Amino acid sequence: MSTPRRYFKELRFRQLRALVELARKGSFTAVAETLQMSVPSIWQQVRALEEEFGVAMVKQSGKAAVLTQQGELLVQLSQPLVESFDRIRELFADQNQKLARRITVATTASLLLHELQKPLELYRKRHPDVQLSFIDRPSAMARKHLEDGEADVAIVGQINAPKQPRIEVTPVTAYPFVLVCPIGHPLLKAKTLKLTDLIKQPLVLPGTGANSRRHIQDVFEAAALWQKANVALTASTFDIVVGYVRMGFGISVTSVSPMILKEAAQGHSSYRGVAFRDLSRLFGREEVVVLHRKAKLELPHHLAFREIVVKALHSGE
Repeated sequence: MSTPRRYFKELRFRQLRALVELARKGSFTAVAETLQMSVPSIWQQVRALEEEFGVAMVKQSGKAAVLTQQGELLVQLSQPLVESFDRIRELFADQNQKLARRITVATTASLLLHELQKPLELYRKRHPDVQLSFIDRPSAMARKHLEDGEADVAIVGQINAPKQPRIEVTPVTAYPFVLVCPIGHPLLKAKTLKLTDLIKQPLVLPGTGANSRRHIQDVFEAAALWQKANVALTASTFDIVVGYVRMGFGISVTSVSPMILKEAAQGHSSYRGVAFRDLSRLFGREEVVVLHRKAKLELPHHLAFREIVVKALHSGE
């Protein structure tokens, strides 16, 4: 005689949603605001899960709520369910043709100006009814917009990024780190470049919020050289970097789109007066990835957007 299956009668979807939101937001107060519930109610949802599974899911660290290993495991298992459930109404309306189709993309200015132009043009031709919205931010901030549910897709750069079980990652291309300096600069003629050669020069660097800036600083710090750096200027976009290098403010070390390097080699007017030299041996490359939150249900026009972008960036079109 078979043993009757035990069903989790006490387990409720809102409890799982509260835990998933807690993993995103990091505090009971923030989750309460997001779900429009009281803080004690969120506490009750999490405590109910702990009683159901017989393990602690959360530990308090000051004002922050930190998930235990068991809490992280449950979030990893339940997030696709929560994401899919939240999408059911939207997916039904979409299939029933009663939904204004939208997609919000968080990405960087460089990608919008270069790699994404052709795939976005193609997407608009194939899906003219979809309203496209963009959040233009440095990679780390763009990724945060996705994690917080403010964007449907993020297209960003990352360097040695930790794995996040709740985020699907698709690598598509990579930006090499290069030297940017005025034409005729002595560093262009050096047979082999070393970090000590670069640190002697005034530096025009990406802004402090950029992945590339943090990585550049980390590389110099690992060689005990960062304290010698003379940062003449920081810039929010590559065009500003090029402009001030051209003006003689200093040299730059930064990750650069292969598309820009191709345009520069072809004599594009935007890059006249400056030269590029590959520094991948010293600094490596910045990987460009397409991110979306894991879910079993995905709106067709969201999936179509990712597929077009992934194909285009993989092929370099």
